Amino acid sequence: MSNVDAAQESYAAFGRGDMETLKGMLSDDSVWVSSDEVPGGGVTSGPDDIIGAFEDLPNTWSTFEVSPEEFIDGGEWTIVRGTQTVGTAKGSVTAPFCHLMKFRDGKIVRGEFFSDSAKAKEIL
Repeated sequence: MSNVDAAQESYAAFGRGDMETLKGMLSDDSVWVSSDEVPGGGVTSGPDDIIGAFEDLPNTWSTFEVSPEEFIDGGEWTIVRGTQTVGTAKGSVTAPFCHLMKFRDGKIVRGEFFSDSAKAKEIL
């Protein structure tokens, strides 16, 4: 499986709520980085904590959707471009995102997720 294939499968697993499959795609030393301006953001390390953060998303957001539109092969890095929609009782926002995913031996070792945290913060 190519890194792009693995990235596509990780998004498919996340989309269907299959955290067990997603956890199996993370290396033991995996790191996830996202904006520390919103709850659950910052640096998270290890499969258990990363999956725990994903499972905690409904505690902050009534809606949380990522829609990948393009997967770009960068060798050990795969770039994912798409849109993210988050919502709370105050409303929802949709914004573009860019996700950098680093792979080693077919496993995700690093994810860096960039989106418009200012828009998301406004509806918290």
